[in-house]
Amino acid sequence: MSQLRGRSARSPFTPAPIKGPAEQVRLAILEGITSGRLRPGDRLPSELEQAQGFKVSRAVVREALRSLAQVGLVTTVQGRGGGSFVNRLDHGPVQHHLQEAMELLLDFDAINLAELVDARRALEGIAARLGAARRGDAELTAMAKAIERSRDDTLAPGAWLELDIHFHRAVVASAHNRVLSLPFAALHGVVQPRLNQLIMPLLDRQRVVCQHDAIRAAISAGDPRAAEQAVARHVEDLERLYRQAGLLGPSPGRL
Repeated sequence: MSQLRGRSARSPFTPAPIKGPAEQVRLAILEGITSGRLRPGDRLPSELEQAQGFKVSRAVVREALRSLAQVGLVTTVQGRGGGSFVNRLDHGPVQHHLQEAMELLLDFDAINLAELVDARRALEGIAARLGAARRGDAELTAMAKAIERSRDDTLAPGAWLELDIHFHRAVVASAHNRVLSLPFAALHGVVQPRLNQLIMPLLDRQRVVCQHDAIRAAISAGDPRAAEQAVARHVEDLERLYRQAGLLGPSPGRL
């Protein structure tokens, strides 16, 4: 008996929660999308047909479809000729939800602005490093155009900040890594309105343009170290202005 108890204690099997019916339906549809059996524009069977096929209630099917719609994988159209249709796989909806989640966490002090600045420095820094090795003509052209247009001192603040967004997204795009692009776009979407608009009176536009051009030049020259350092200098300069404006507390220092 003691041997049996010892054998049981060493069992490699760990019970895990069983997925609910709605989750199983969602995963089945998701597998159809990722495998290519369901393509963009395809219409899914009706709720009744799915309920019968999956042997679940229509409410369960409806819950699964609602979950897929929330991340932009399907669109449900009501009325005659409606139904649920497969969307083109796109990170836009995911980015939107990630940005909303960051904003919510920020509002409830679950994360702070200093953490966002640190994350931006890390994400854009590694993207610039990768971009120096992987950049294409399209990204370099986008950076150069944004820089040239932002030299115009007569631009309204909103228009100038739009060019700032275009520049930084081109930097991240140069890495050709969609996993990096997704969180950066969401993070930048939070930082831009909450921080950059507030420090516009303190910004030296031409100084920022010179910093942007240093980032572009390092990426264009294929120098990963210089590209990452140029991003770090730029973000540190912005961080200094955030603190000057009272948006961030005293610097805690870095390792």
